[in-house]
Amino acid sequence: MARAADILVDCLTRHGVERVFCVPGESYLSVIDAMYDAKSIDVVTVRQEGGGAFMAIADAKLTGKPGVMFVSRGPGAMNAAIGVHVAQQDAVPLVLFVGQVAREDLGRNAFQEVDYPRTFGAMAKWVVEVADGSKLSETVRRAFHLAQSGTPGPVVVSLPEDMLDDEVAGPGFGAGPLAIPYPDAAQVQEIAERIKRAERPILIAGGQIGLDAGRAALRAVAEAWRIPVALSFRHQDLFDNRHPLFSCHLSFNMPPVFRDTLNEADLVIAVGTRLGDVVTQGYRIPEAPHPRQDLIHVYPDASEIGRTFATKLALAADATATLEALARLNAPEPPAGRADWIARAHALAADRMVWDWKSAADGVVFGNVIQHLGEVIANDAVLAVDAGNFSTWAHRLFPFQASQRLLGAVAGSMGVGIPFAVAGALREPKRQVVCLVGDGGFHMTGNELSVAVERRLPIKVFVSDNRSLGTIRLYQERDYPGRTLATNLYNPDFAALAEAHGARGFRIERDEDIKRVVGEALAVDGPALVQVKTSLEHIAAYTTMTQLRKN
Repeated sequence: MARAADILVDCLTRHGVERVFCVPGESYLSVIDAMYDAKSIDVVTVRQEGGGAFMAIADAKLTGKPGVMFVSRGPGAMNAAIGVHVAQQDAVPLVLFVGQVAREDLGRNAFQEVDYPRTFGAMAKWVVEVADGSKLSETVRRAFHLAQSGTPGPVVVSLPEDMLDDEVAGPGFGAGPLAIPYPDAAQVQEIAERIKRAERPILIAGGQIGLDAGRAALRAVAEAWRIPVALSFRHQDLFDNRHPLFSCHLSFNMPPVFRDTLNEADLVIAVGTRLGDVVTQGYRIPEAPHPRQDLIHVYPDASEIGRTFATKLALAADATATLEALARLNAPEPPAGRADWIARAHALAADRMVWDWKSAADGVVFGNVIQHLGEVIANDAVLAVDAGNFSTWAHRLFPFQASQRLLGAVAGSMGVGIPFAVAGALREPKRQVVCLVGDGGFHMTGNELSVAVERRLPIKVFVSDNRSLGTIRLYQERDYPGRTLATNLYNPDFAALAEAHGARGFRIERDEDIKRVVGEALAVDGPALVQVKTSLEHIAAYTTMTQLRKN
């Protein structure tokens, strides 16, 4: 017999969990005690639960396995709720363990009591409260299974603190087999037949393609079948952006030419994406509910196929397995018009990635920094990108390669940048890790920089400091010109703040600083932060404040 807390940690070990993120709390103190003896699990103490949940999500993005976060009851769980939302929006497996009040106090509005099924029920795939320690092993196994199956997502497990002291039989349960939905051979053949006949096909690739095998299969299909590839929001690293078959990254606020050109396609093949509103540019690539062209949709969860778009061919199948099966078929010579279509599709992004440095009176144009980073960053770097208008420069100008990793939140949550970079450096200690974050995002989770200093993680952080919450300021200028309120920021000296944390701090204040400072920062043996005094006039990669006001 053993404490349920010990069985829980044994279950984690048997599920191959190597790292958990936490803010310690008295409601699961016995689990922390059990982890003291679990030498194979790295316990990362984060500074705030939201930052820790982001780290667990980034860890899952890099491994394809569930990220694990432990938080205490009440306030700890509420701080971590942002991670549950991001995991759902990004289709990332996350298991959140939450301490709870003792069983005898449930339903009495006890100190820090929260009804977790009601609180998380609309966001999580499953929310369960373990009332009996003898049921803990099977509950954990089911939690990990559900987090990974179908559309991956968050599972929340509530742990009454007295339950964790139950004496139960061991050992804990390990992972069961995960069913992978393989494509039907006849359906793969039908995809091939439709590609043969199409003059202007486009393949929209999504995050379920994921890791190295999926990226290799995506490239093999694109090259063999001569299909341009468009990448879903914040999955720009799935396919080399300099490849002649790369079309574009489907992000927010794209110029209309992207939508108009791609809608000339006569076949849309969506693989590994749920085809949400950003990827489809407001449900217009393809058009909902009846696309102009035939739509083939491949996704492992049947409930996501056909609910928004009339779909000609639906495959509830794994994206990588489907691409691999298609790549094994012999591809014929494409129709005569395919070469012209490939050139037009590629020009969407290629023409806009050409960049001549621009000067501004109110600071450095952030695109100048991104353009130079793209020249000097490692070919296998991990790039953590926070949310905000500054990120449009990265999505427009950074030449992502499939050998690199982009960590960004499809949910658009600010504050992911530094936590994602920390998790990236923990998981990939031999790779260069670079973080791009706006001043607003840094204010939200910049305290997690101390984890990087504590762990001697050599992350390199570039803060775009334009003293504004840029995305909302852009919308203000567009919709309510001359009525700016609540979007100006009073910022600290970010470089000095980095030094106070124990990291190296640098500043870029002029174009002449860029190459020297970037080189010095990347050479630091440890964490470093570069404060870039950026132009507010050049508020985003596709517009300026002057243009917004004119329009």
